[in-house]
Amino acid sequence: MVNDYLAISHRKSQIQDLGFVGGKSKSLYGRDGHLGITLVKFGGDQSGLKEAMRLAEHFEKDNRGHKAWGRIQPLTFGRDDEKNPNLVKVERSGEKNRIMYGYLATVADLYKVDFETRKKVMIESLQEHKASM
Repeated sequence: MVNDYLAISHRKSQIQDLGFVGGKSKSLYGRDGHLGITLVKFGGDQSGLKEAMRLAEHFEKDNRGHKAWGRIQPLTFGRDDEKNPNLVKVERSGEKNRIMYGYLATVADLYKVDFETRKKVMIESLQEHKASM
């Protein structure tokens, strides 16, 4: 049985603005401080999975999903985030807005989350989940 479905996003405050209210968000930290990543946990039931997948699809359709994040991550490492067009959009008014990326977490993402979260999460493939329905 799955306890929670995880979606990883890179900006906490805007998730609810997008209409995704079912998840609980948690900023992720490492030894050097904030990782710039927010974990959004959804319930471990069918509606939680549906909402997590809807969030992931929202980012994927805007080309800001897992693949896009994987492509820009090596390009952004060590660069000034405020001047990086992959991470910040400058509006005509001169206001800077962070560009959000998000995706459904995978087993490979577990190293990013804290021990308490890892302890409470059980991984299940989508194929296994569909077969058990």
